[in-house]
Amino acid sequence: MPPKEAAKKPATAIARPPISDSSLMYIPEDAVEGFQERIETGIEWTLIEKGALYHRTNCFKDDIPSCTFTESLNTKLENSIYQTFLDNESNIKLEDKWELLLPIALWDNEKFSNEEGKICFRSANNLTEDMDKIIKNAVKAGDQDGIMKDFYLVDVLRVNDAKMTELDNGLKKFKNLITLTLCGNYISDIDATCLPSSLRTLELQANRIKSVHSFAEHLPNDLLYLGLSRNLLNDDSVEGFSHIPYNITVLDLSDNDIYQLEPLLEILARLPNLSALHLAGNPCAVCAGYARVTLLKLPRLRWLDSREILITDRPPDTFEPHPDDLRAAYFNFTIFRIMSAPQPPKPEKGAVTTFHIELELPLLDPIRRAFLMFRRNDSLTEMLPPPEDEEWMTPAVHPSSVARSKSIVGNTTTTDLELESLESDIYNHLVPVNSREIRHYTIFESNKIVWNKVMNFQEPAIKIFCPDLVALRNTFRSTITVRLIYSVSITVKPGKAEKKSQTVFKQPAEQRVTLMTAKCALRRLDWSQPSQHFHWDDSLESDEAIHWGDGDLSIIQYSQAPVKVTKGKQESEVGSSRQLPPENLTCHFGFGIDTLRA
Repeated sequence: MPPKEAAKKPATAIARPPISDSSLMYIPEDAVEGFQERIETGIEWTLIEKGALYHRTNCFKDDIPSCTFTESLNTKLENSIYQTFLDNESNIKLEDKWELLLPIALWDNEKFSNEEGKICFRSANNLTEDMDKIIKNAVKAGDQDGIMKDFYLVDVLRVNDAKMTELDNGLKKFKNLITLTLCGNYISDIDATCLPSSLRTLELQANRIKSVHSFAEHLPNDLLYLGLSRNLLNDDSVEGFSHIPYNITVLDLSDNDIYQLEPLLEILARLPNLSALHLAGNPCAVCAGYARVTLLKLPRLRWLDSREILITDRPPDTFEPHPDDLRAAYFNFTIFRIMSAPQPPKPEKGAVTTFHIELELPLLDPIRRAFLMFRRNDSLTEMLPPPEDEEWMTPAVHPSSVARSKSIVGNTTTTDLELESLESDIYNHLVPVNSREIRHYTIFESNKIVWNKVMNFQEPAIKIFCPDLVALRNTFRSTITVRLIYSVSITVKPGKAEKKSQTVFKQPAEQRVTLMTAKCALRRLDWSQPSQHFHWDDSLESDEAIHWGDGDLSIIQYSQAPVKVTKGKQESEVGSSRQLPPENLTCHFGFGIDTLRA
């Protein structure tokens, strides 16, 4: 008899919270008008996002003056260093302009401009790759009129940040144009008949395009690259992509507001030559199944969000995504380690001392969202009324802590604590926690642990279910505040009279002090590296944490004891993977989302 096949164990079911009308996605009819704007008020956006929001706000204005391509190009030329070569009324010879005026302008910018000034200078003078060569040839030939003749023959043209609203026939003068960049303008629609047939690359990033339906099918047939990042595209714009040229190889739709992933992928699957796609920065790109579903639906794709797709990244053909994996994700905050925090003093009898991390995530807090949705309170802090019981206990401040604090701050006497360590003075500035205070803004807390030279927390320290992909996307456009908190809890034992009361609050009195505050400017999520790592230590003398790039802080190992050298091995070989903890307070942590893995 043939051997019996081993029974296959059923796959472990993944526990997913239900996504319903009670989730963050749902907006009831009786919600307070303008609550969404109030939700985003007070958010600390990153520098890149502040600039994007400024431009986006201008895009929604109704009084944007009309400005054609020809007008914008002339303005760019007038504001560039090349205008002096185009001035026919100047008495300065063309050779003198080339040998004197141009070098002086370049020298002044290089030596005397700050970084912001240099960026503006480059933006104003990067009209094409060959402008210097065009002017040099005109100087040699002594033909000033030849500058514009040769300029119309360039293959690269950039008219960025020029307040352009529409194209016109002035663009047809550029017969050999291959790359056209019109970023940072106010273009809402494209007259594709003005585009040269030779065009291969069209960049329209940071405009106010809401739909491509009207011009997609009229784009040049041989167009290979279409850039539409930072526009106003959403789910209603998806159908228009069914009309873009079949030869499109690279499509950039990043940093728009496309929420539904599958309808978009079904349309893009019809493009036979699409090999690179950019979707990062859209709400759909932060869902748990983003990368796996995209690679499943687009098997010919070679690059996704500027990352090369490896064979191991592709899901099997039998992979079937769960619908909720495209509508939600888990936000994870991981504390890799906290090292060299000052050792706290020995606690009093009955007191418990612990350390934990506080994390502010206003956009991900359902309580704060519900509060702003139905109430117009200016303050997000409320106080519970005291109970009617006269014997209700208020949180007590430990007398010994107060005495120590006064003696240290007043510098009148020397205590055992001060002799123990000068660094531990911070522990004498504890602040009582008011148990009646309700804060309607997000402060998530990690688990609490006791002091150690190297403190490790549970992984992840904070995990939040996020059915609102817009809020999750916007969180990775903001600056997150991380605090290391030391707390002392003292259990208050009620007296005999208090035992008789049924309404006595028996919670422990708590005092806290903040040892560290770090601000982490989050980046746009990367599907191949879903966790962003940050380093902070007090030697930085700033609350700005350092983004660790593509580095992985979790693999670094620290040992509190000297590493023993094995006989026959070099000391450098032994200590290559482990090192002693730093002497100053140091924190390593990461932000990311749970994604489906192959």
